[in-house]
Amino acid sequence: MSGRGAKKRVKSTSRSSRAGVLFPVGRMLRYLKRDTHHYRIGAGSPVYMAAVIEYLTAEILELAGNAARDNKKGRVTPRHILLAVANDEELHQLLKHVTIASGGVIPKIHAELLMRKKGGKFGSSVPSAPPEKKPQLVIGGGSKGTKLIKTGKASKSKGGAKSKLTDASPGKDGVIGVPDSAGFTILSEKKLFLGQKLTVIQGDIVKMAADAIVHPTNSSLYMGGEVGRSIEKAGGAEFQQEIKDLLSAQGQLDTAGAAICPGHKFPAKFVIHVNSPTWGSTNSQQNLEKSVKNILALADEKHLKSLALPSVGSGNAGFPKQTAAQIILKAISNYFVSVMSSSLKQVYFVLYDMESIGIYTSELAKLDS
Repeated sequence: MSGRGAKKRVKSTSRSSRAGVLFPVGRMLRYLKRDTHHYRIGAGSPVYMAAVIEYLTAEILELAGNAARDNKKGRVTPRHILLAVANDEELHQLLKHVTIASGGVIPKIHAELLMRKKGGKFGSSVPSAPPEKKPQLVIGGGSKGTKLIKTGKASKSKGGAKSKLTDASPGKDGVIGVPDSAGFTILSEKKLFLGQKLTVIQGDIVKMAADAIVHPTNSSLYMGGEVGRSIEKAGGAEFQQEIKDLLSAQGQLDTAGAAICPGHKFPAKFVIHVNSPTWGSTNSQQNLEKSVKNILALADEKHLKSLALPSVGSGNAGFPKQTAAQIILKAISNYFVSVMSSSLKQVYFVLYDMESIGIYTSELAKLDS
């Protein structure tokens, strides 16, 4: 018979191809019919389901690949998938009841297991080394999680012995020190899964030999706060001129805004000024989180490796100290997860009063690595 008038055969295409997704739409429809009610299922339901599952898979694989890369591995393992899920707030909430086989556990050590109180002071359980030995840093608790850092030289003060750090610098074994001859009491440390280290230190932030120190201020870069007065006194007329030049060049800071200027006559190379929000103002908690992210972004822009923060938000800004600590630590962790490639390797929390030290030490122990 003649083929005239017959319809031209069209090559069939799958529903996945027509929808532009990789996951099988037909199989999703079969699962919906089998595992849900048997009423009518719309044509768009399996397409939507395939697209959502494809997005979640791509997101988890991307984060797991970054975790594998940061751990210097060429293959993604269940351990990297667990770390990726645990360090993403939304994925952690979605999969909180899911167990990943061979994934291990999240590195976490309760603060109560790492340090004891003696005379109401944190860090008082740190022993001193024999006097004939050269002072050195010792990190306890393994390579992950919160770690108590002890030094070999101690001096007595009220409330017990406090470990002092002198002329120490990072070594091949991950030993962390503060490259400054002035004494600092180092109380706890946590290493994030991307490699950054968060360390709680007691001491004077102006004497901190970090690449930059943070100055909480207002929109006009007011230097009358506790940190501001110390920086202004140490920096002298040269630093005051830097403040004037910064104000004339950039104008006043918006709420949560940050600006940077060179340091003078103190160890830090730069000072990052941040207009931290006040407690009770509109979106105060969101703005405090934004302040921290702006500080870190500015440090990355200058390719800084270390940063020293005071208790931002809990001074004249009026934030409850525990609330401020929770927001700041969460913002730092989320920032490093989101950018994945940061020049910052060390963040110091340089505190003075024992209440802030206790809060930051406790909250750091609760922070997911």
